[in-house]
Amino acid sequence: MNKDSKSSVPRWFWAVAVVALLWNLMGGMVLLSEVFAKEAMMDSFTEEQKEWSRATSPWIYLVFAVSVLSGLTGSIALLKQRGLAVSCFAVSFVAVVVQMGYTMLIAGGLRVMGPTGAVMPLLVVSLAMVWLFFAKYSDNQGWL
Repeated sequence: MNKDSKSSVPRWFWAVAVVALLWNLMGGMVLLSEVFAKEAMMDSFTEEQKEWSRATSPWIYLVFAVSVLSGLTGSIALLKQRGLAVSCFAVSFVAVVVQMGYTMLIAGGLRVMGPTGAVMPLLVVSLAMVWLFFAKYSDNQGWL
C-alpha cells in the first residue's frame, strides 16, 4: 500500500491510537511504581495483602515489563501506521494474560484482594484484547 492511501485513515483511528498510547504509558507508570515505590503503594493494604504483595515472584515483574513495553511499542507502531503493531499487541496480550492469570488465580490475588480486586485485572486484560483486535482490524483495512 502506498503512503497516500495509508494517510487516509479515519480521524477516530488516531483517537484510539492516542488512547492506547496513554493507557500503555499509565501501565509503565504502574510498573515503575511497583518496582521502585512498592511500599508506598501498599499504604492502604491490610497486613495480609502486604505480605502477599511482598511475596510476589520476581519473574512476574519481567512479564509485566514485557506486557508494558510491547504495548507501548504497539501503540507507537499504530501512530506510525506500521503493521508491527499487531505483533506487539499480541505479545502484550499474552503477557497480560500470563501476569493476571498467575497473580489473581494461581498466586491467590483474588482471595487476598477480594472480588473488587478483580476489577482492574479484568479491565487490563479486556483493553489488551481491544488493542490487539484494533490493530488487526486496522491492518485488515490497509491502514498499517
